[in-house]
Formats: sequence, C-alpha cells, structure tokens
Amino acid sequence: MKIWAHYLVGSIFFVNFAAEMRKTKRIIVIGLLLTGCLQMQGQERKKPWVLRALSAVKTYIDSSAVKGIDTRYLEVPEKPWAVVLKSNANDMDLRSKTHMSEDLLALHSIQGDLHFETKLEPQREVSLGAWIGYRGYGLGYSYSLQRSKGRNFSIGATGANYGFNLRIRSFSTDEMSAHYWGIDEGLEMDEEMNNVNTWDDIKVKTAIFDAFYFLNGKRFSYAAAYDQSMNQIRSAGSLMVGVKWFQTSVDYSKPLNGLLIQALGDVGQFKIHKGSIGVGYAYNWVPARNLLVNVMAMPMLTVYNRTKLYYYESNYDLYLAPGEVSASGKKYVPEDYSWTNDITLQESGTETNYGRPSFTMDARASITYQFDRFFLTVGGQYSRYKNKADDNDLQLDDWYVNAALGVRF
Repeated sequence: MKIWAHYLVGSIFFVNFAAEMRKTKRIIVIGLLLTGCLQMQGQERKKPWVLRALSAVKTYIDSSAVKGIDTRYLEVPEKPWAVVLKSNANDMDLRSKTHMSEDLLALHSIQGDLHFETKLEPQREVSLGAWIGYRGYGLGYSYSLQRSKGRNFSIGATGANYGFNLRIRSFSTDEMSAHYWGIDEGLEMDEEMNNVNTWDDIKVKTAIFDAFYFLNGKRFSYAAAYDQSMNQIRSAGSLMVGVKWFQTSVDYSKPLNGLLIQALGDVGQFKIHKGSIGVGYAYNWVPARNLLVNVMAMPMLTVYNRTKLYYYESNYDLYLAPGEVSASGKKYVPEDYSWTNDITLQESGTETNYGRPSFTMDARASITYQFDRFFLTVGGQYSRYKNKADDNDLQLDDWYVNAALGVRF
C-alpha cells in the first residue's frame, strides 16, 4: 500500500507540475506576442507623420478601387502604379464677330453697316509628355514642340463612380484670318483675308475643369478607358452627370495691334468664365479580349456666363481720311507704315456682361489595347463654347487627340 501511495502522490505531483509548465508556456507565449505588438506599435509611432498619412491614403485608395464593383464586368490590375509616355495633338480655333452698326460708324463720320469676323489660327500644337499615377490618381506634363512655346498641364483622378480632370493651356500666336462684309459709304463690301499675321503676338490662356459621376459604377469604368487603372472585361454603359468650368483670356492689347483693336470695336482683351452642368451617356464596348472602345457624349447647359471686355484707345484712327487729324488729336494711318514708330495704346475702360443660359457639348472617345503589363491607347475630346456680348460674338472650338504607351508596376 505504501508503494501504491508513493506512486499516487508522485503521479499527482507530475500532473500538477505539467499543468504548471503548460500555464507558464502560455504566459511566455502571450508575453512574447504582447511584446511584439508593443514593438510594432512603437515602430509605427516612430514613423514620420507624412509616411503614416500616405499609408492611410494608400489604404483608402486600394479599398475604394474594389468597393462595390461587379467582378464579372470589372477587374482591378494587380500592379497599381502606371507610367505613361504620350504624344498629344491639340488645336483651338477662336472666332470673333463684331457688328459695327450705323450708330457706331457715325462716330467716325462714316455711313454704313459693317460686320468684321476674325479667326485665330494658331499652329496646331504637337507635344510630348509623361503621366504617372497610382490607381488613377496622378500628374502629367507635356512640352510643346512648336515655336509658339505653348504649355500644357493636366491633373486628374478616377474612382469607381467618378472622374475629374483639370487641363491648363497657354500659347501665343500672330496668325489669323479675317472676313469683313457690309455697306461702307454706300458701297457693298465682302472680302476675305487668309493667313494674315498680326503686328504683335496674341496671347491665349485657357483652363478647363470637368468632373463626372457615373450611375453604373458597379459595371462601367471610366478609368478603364482613360487612365487604365481598371480593366473592363465585359461591355457596359452608364448614365452620367457632370459639371464643367471653362475660362479663357485672350490678350492682343499691344500698341502695334492698335488698328486691329479698332476694327474689333476697340476691344483689346477679353476674359470669359463659364460654368455648365449636364447629363449624358458613356459606353465601354469590349469586342475582343484586351480590347476596349469607349464613346461618351454629354449636352451641357451653361448656367454661369460672364464676359469681361477691356477697351483701348490709340493715337491713330483707322477711319480718318489722308492728312486728317481729329479734334482729339488722333492721326491718319499712313500707307507707308510709319505709324508703327510712334503708335500708342491706352486702356480706356472695361465692361462686364452676364449672358443668358446656353447649350454646349462635350464628346470623348478612346480605344485601348492591353498586352501583359503594357497598354496602348488613343483617345480624344471635343468641346465648343459660345458667347455673346452686345455686338461681339465669340466661339471657341477646342479639341485634342492623345496617343499613349504605358506600363504597370
């Protein structure tokens, strides 16, 4: 009995000892885990706030890219970054119509009724540039190859249901065409002048911002067509709503352009601001694997339309007879161009007009082909803006075509 008692006591001691050892191991493991977590938290706290903020933004963008999409129609590329090399061809035509009524011409002692139309014809710009982005959020810059020294800057972003773009362009030109017609001193006139060079440059600056929201972001992706941060694997379309802000300034208020300014109703500079809203439709067609064709169009209603005109006076008068000097001291314009030596120009006042609501159109299209990590895309946009202020009608047609080669990483 004593032997069995010893065995029983020994077994109980061994079981208790083993149990205590297991408890000790659990405590050690838990302690190691807590120590690791504290170390990780300490390391996280040691990171600069900029890196922590960027990490939070990255997490948000990654989660937004996949949130709510139908994977039968859309897929998110595994590699989030993209670098794109692109060429761009763009053109901008600006037409200005001025009506010189009988009352206006009477101020210059002329009987008649004239219309004068000018069209700026800047050299079609071709530029080379690059774009870099993370899941549709990126920056791009293009450099003009023409002597006009034009500049293009663009920034844009896309998400599951939205997209926005900002495009800024500036250039200068001395090329234009002119057409005038009407009655002058009882004589009917109608003459066109093409490829005319102004005496001094005309400077144009334009900024266009547009934003879209797509009602079918679950199956349709704007990003798949225009920055390739998403892949459209089945055809789908979507209604869309959008807003657009357009502003431009055209400045030809140089002394040597004084006679042109007179012909345009004494306007030497104007600035236009337009705000528009619209409803349209976009469609992504997938005719074959890795091939995507996009078409989108949106009529827009301009609800804010502001034009500011800057008027100028010169010491020469285009309408004076040879040798005549006006009561205010203005001189006749000699045919030998000697007026270019002493012509002066001064701003004489401004006028601000708010136009009525009007319609405009925004249309885009693109074709994209993907192979492995690379993609090739060609796309373009066309926009038209009209404006009327008193006897001046303005129309601006703006379009561009992009060809791009990109790689994901």
